[in-house]
Amino acid sequence: MKISEILEYLRSENIPFSFCGNESNEVERFSSLSHYKKGTFTWVKKRENIPSELEQTSVSLVFCPENVCGGFPNIIRTPESKRAFFACMEHFYGGEKKSAGIGQFTYISPSVKMGRDVHIGHGCTLDGDISIADGVVIGHHVTIVNRVSIGPGTEIRSGAVIGHDDSISYTEDEQHNKLNVKHFGGVHIGRDVLIGENSVICRGTIDDTIIGDGVRIDALTQVSHNCVLEKNTVLVAGCRLCGSVHLKENAYLAGAIVRNQCVVEEDALAGLGAVIVKNVPAGETVVGNPARPLKKKEG
Repeated sequence: MKISEILEYLRSENIPFSFCGNESNEVERFSSLSHYKKGTFTWVKKRENIPSELEQTSVSLVFCPENVCGGFPNIIRTPESKRAFFACMEHFYGGEKKSAGIGQFTYISPSVKMGRDVHIGHGCTLDGDISIADGVVIGHHVTIVNRVSIGPGTEIRSGAVIGHDDSISYTEDEQHNKLNVKHFGGVHIGRDVLIGENSVICRGTIDDTIIGDGVRIDALTQVSHNCVLEKNTVLVAGCRLCGSVHLKENAYLAGAIVRNQCVVEEDALAGLGAVIVKNVPAGETVVGNPARPLKKKEG
């Protein structure tokens, strides 16, 4: 295809860019920068990632940030270079999307309400007061129970469990005998959310557990009762949120553990394996156990 077709697609998606080169040149498929294949388009995240042995004039087309320069004959510069590159990969070469339908050995109770173009994989259980909006994709062996609402365009990957009571929510008597607390809340999942493989989201005790629009939850993550994840928060694989944790917009946790009732403010970042035991201010980066603000070395 011609580069002009890629540029037209970027315009249709309202992705800002500038182009330098020849729009009539042709490219076919894509490749990574480190294993570049002749005739393909690729992505340069930053200039130091360009292999020294790469002959830049032989690269057919690159996507890169606005501050990256080089000797490439055709360059698409955009502040959203990663999004633009992967969007083009998916648009031109992503193949057919999953068609709506229900897989084998899946149980759906009569109380479940489903929108249009919903895809549900094999061996799933959906049992309770569950509403599923248009375009939702649910993988294989997913369990959704009790009261759960799922917004449009959301993807729930295989093995996820959503809606059970939190098993470590209990009371105890003077002899320390444990009695589980019955939960009456639900789980509300917004639009365009991604919930990764084998992740668990517990319902609230009284109010709902909330997963906001655009949230990304990686595989093997635990979200306990009453948690609130605001718009566009990200949980990288293996995060553990105890009860009533509140993550504000754009918070980013990399495999972190968060103590119950802690608040992570907007645009805050927790580094790999951080253990958060107190509130994290807006825009702050914390690391370690217990998590502390990251201090950069001077000089």
